[in-house]
Amino acid sequence: MSNSRLVYSTETGSHKKESPAGDGWSKASGNAKMRLETGGRGGKAVTVLFNLPLEESEAKDMLKAMQAAFGCGGAMKDSTLELRGDVRAKVEAFFAKKNLKIVRAGG
Repeated sequence: MSNSRLVYSTETGSHKKESPAGDGWSKASGNAKMRLETGGRGGKAVTVLFNLPLEESEAKDMLKAMQAAFGCGGAMKDSTLELRGDVRAKVEAFFAKKNLKIVRAGG
């Protein structure tokens, strides 16, 4: 069998995940927002902060300060901050002390 046609290739196609514009941190304008997510996390609650009007270094510092103040874990993913647990009330109080506005999104 001397057939030399290509049967399968991983070089092209839509199997590769395309990153959204920029891939990484982006400073937003407007109100910062937060929501509580449980989907895809084994039923565990995660407070997600997004649309933050901060530079990446400012966001890292804020995440560390919130983790220490709330006694919870957290992570930066793309342009969001994730805090373990339902800490929305604590986040609102934290932002009020910093004179920043944050609104609840998604109910």
